[in-house]
Amino acid sequence: MSSTGMDDVNIPSNPVETTMTKTLRTLSLVELLNAALLIGLGILLMWWPGLTLRSLVIFCGAFLLVESVSTMIGAWHATGLLRWVAGTIGVIGIALGLLVLLLPGLTLSFIAVAVGLWTIVSGIALMARKATDHRWLHVLGGLLLVLAGGWFVIDHTAAIITIGLWAGMTLLAIGATQAAAAIAVWRAAKNS
Repeated sequence: MSSTGMDDVNIPSNPVETTMTKTLRTLSLVELLNAALLIGLGILLMWWPGLTLRSLVIFCGAFLLVESVSTMIGAWHATGLLRWVAGTIGVIGIALGLLVLLLPGLTLSFIAVAVGLWTIVSGIALMARKATDHRWLHVLGGLLLVLAGGWFVIDHTAAIITIGLWAGMTLLAIGATQAAAAIAVWRAAKNS
């Protein structure tokens, strides 16, 4: 035993590095959990695209309703012009929240038409592009976009399923990338 009595005490060589390593490990676990949730939602969107999007619309409607009621409460405590602006925003938000909650199918149809119109405009813009090389590819791609957009405007169910599948695949890719990054950070923290 030494004269100081410190032989049995395990003191880290650098406490800042130890704290940083623990922090990085914790953050990587949080990111891994987030990635798992993204992958889970992506699978749900791909498995049941219509039902999942309908649930998300209802959730957004409920959030809009709660947020608008909160805005109305804030307007009650405000004065002057701010009171009227916040109150108006709150009333409009409550009306839209109730509309979304009571008619989620109508909201999904509106989204389908909006995506369809956006796709048509994108197709027209692609066909109008002044490309010097392979102009026929731009015209063909634009024509396909216009046809898809028209289909979305006419058949809302097809649009919702396509949006759900696209969103599901996107969430799967983001989740997988985030999981890989979290594992890399975990390993780097472990090796440091």
